[in-house]
Amino acid sequence: MSYQTENTIDKRQKRVADVVALTEPDRVPFAPAIGSGYLEYSGISRYEAMMDMRNFNQPVIDFLTRYEVDLFWAPTVYPANVMEVLGTEYIMWPGPAWGIPNHAGFQVTDKTFLEEEQYDEFIRDPSAFLFNKVYSARHKNLRGLEKAVINNIIEFGHYASLSSFADPDVQKALHYLMRGGEEAVKWLSASAEHAAIAVEMQTPPAVVTGCTCAYDALADMLRGYINLPLDLLTIPDKVKAACDVMDVFSQQAIDGAAAMGVDYFFIPLHGGTDEMMSDEMYRTYYWPYLQKMINHAIDLGMTPYVLTEGKYNTRLEVLKEVPKGKVIYMFEQVDIANAKKVLGDTACICGNFPTTNLTYSTKAKVIEDTKRMLDICMPGGGFIMNCSIVLENYERELMDAWYETTMTYGVY
Repeated sequence: MSYQTENTIDKRQKRVADVVALTEPDRVPFAPAIGSGYLEYSGISRYEAMMDMRNFNQPVIDFLTRYEVDLFWAPTVYPANVMEVLGTEYIMWPGPAWGIPNHAGFQVTDKTFLEEEQYDEFIRDPSAFLFNKVYSARHKNLRGLEKAVINNIIEFGHYASLSSFADPDVQKALHYLMRGGEEAVKWLSASAEHAAIAVEMQTPPAVVTGCTCAYDALADMLRGYINLPLDLLTIPDKVKAACDVMDVFSQQAIDGAAAMGVDYFFIPLHGGTDEMMSDEMYRTYYWPYLQKMINHAIDLGMTPYVLTEGKYNTRLEVLKEVPKGKVIYMFEQVDIANAKKVLGDTACICGNFPTTNLTYSTKAKVIEDTKRMLDICMPGGGFIMNCSIVLENYERELMDAWYETTMTYGVY
């Protein structure tokens, strides 16, 4: 089962470029968002792959051989080889560190690394706060960083502060940082191999790098999704100032991606859903930073690939406020017909095909839902066939049905 005989990377790139530009290609691009799902039929455990990302190589080859994929999603997993060295405590992953079965997935926990009374300290000196407070709180083997002094460069104070690095706890933490850095190089090198494999197999890389927007970065990395929404009601000015700080990191991530020469910049959205904040709050604390990221990526020659996790029915009119024919919006939960109606003349849309369909449904249901989505979304172009969220598990029979139906009925 393969349609890859003459499907070169140039043809695939043009197919996607056509839909991003809101025109009709030869057929609807097929680009499922795959995370650790590449491992599903490989016999390789998630723990083995997270410890050495090279274990994804053959599963990626097997998947791209079986399915004609128009954009390659790099495997999205955290590096267990790095986390085990650092003693990471805010992510739970399979394997001995947490006693989780090797074939299970990972989970990022919602922890707080920025207390309400620490906002001013973080805003005043974010780099020192991250180094001394956040790194040490996230990773048990980096506790000694609490004692390191890195913010004194004035005259003799600069040299006096170096004495903090003579502390045994600081030196121990620095040792683990160096070891973690060595493991991180292995992780990054293996990830680069995945992209190289995709190109060799005539598949354009899509999601290789990315970053959250300022509000989500603040919630994900520091304050947590329980505390931050409450902060919007009690200390909104501090939230705004902290988002301004986080936006600097987001913009730097875009600059780094452009330097890498990638074509797409991935922006996963978490906290801006219909239920999480009002429209007024969305326009004040969320959209300005997201819009700035989108425009910056476009200005640097990349296509923003924006994943709207959760329900996004009330945000569609806001999402229109971007340059026409330059953005991809991927939806998890949305009225897809209304999304096509509102955004069809502005941005390419994708997603919304439930990942549960590919794991727990029936072949007949998958075929029916695929045809329905094609009927709604493919007229006029501007549509990529993708699942609703990054895929970790699937049944081969259901994936085959989704793929073959798209290839058969998604032709213009």
